Amino acid sequence: MPRVPRASDVIEIFSERSISYAFFGIVSLAFAGLFFRYKGSGMLSGLATCLLIAGALLVCYAIYVAFQVRKVTNHDVVCPFCQAPNVLVAAPTDDFPCVGCNRMIPVVDGKTIPVSQVRCGFCNELNFYSDKTEVLLCEACNHEIPIAHDETGAPRKTIPAAFVVVEDEALYELRLVGHGKHKEEELINALQHILALNRGQVKQMLTELPITVLTGITRKKAEMLKAQLGIYDGEVEYHSMEEARR
Repeated sequence: MPRVPRASDVIEIFSERSISYAFFGIVSLAFAGLFFRYKGSGMLSGLATCLLIAGALLVCYAIYVAFQVRKVTNHDVVCPFCQAPNVLVAAPTDDFPCVGCNRMIPVVDGKTIPVSQVRCGFCNELNFYSDKTEVLLCEACNHEIPIAHDETGAPRKTIPAAFVVVEDEALYELRLVGHGKHKEEELINALQHILALNRGQVKQMLTELPITVLTGITRKKAEMLKAQLGIYDGEVEYHSMEEARR
């Protein structure tokens, strides 16, 4: 079964097709007008008429295609890894890459399934896995992280001591302490989405570093946001609320 396309991809296809047909239609109408004006003895009248009809049909079809954009449906899917929104035209039928972190979002029966966290016993890098994971390779060092499976084939929550699932009930605060300049625009867009602030507020925040971004969040969410902002050269730290009060 083919993968469900993103709404933005479908809109882009319709838009490009509409612009192309409109361009050729306008060119045909322009040549038809020239031929009608300078037809001389009338030998070009037939060609001008054909171009006029063709141009009119192309422009009408371009308008029809443009209206198809309004019919594109939106189905929102939140990435369980980085919380980035993914907008598809329908419920997903299979795993698909996240637009934010590019990880494959696990899908079962048209719905995303939860992911768990585990640290690599070789390099201590945080990794993610779901019930669909069969073999887990560390994203940083490429070592295989052993995951025990139950009788049904699903990963168990119990993993060898060297590969401990992160289970922390403490609440954390997330602080942005610095950022690079090369991906500043992408960082601003990410912070706008995470904090639901406007562009001006986010830019003001970046002039007041270090600054607390979020408080009272779980360690899982703090690590996810740190990884997400790190993609855009954001320097992020997180500390438990108890440590922050000391």
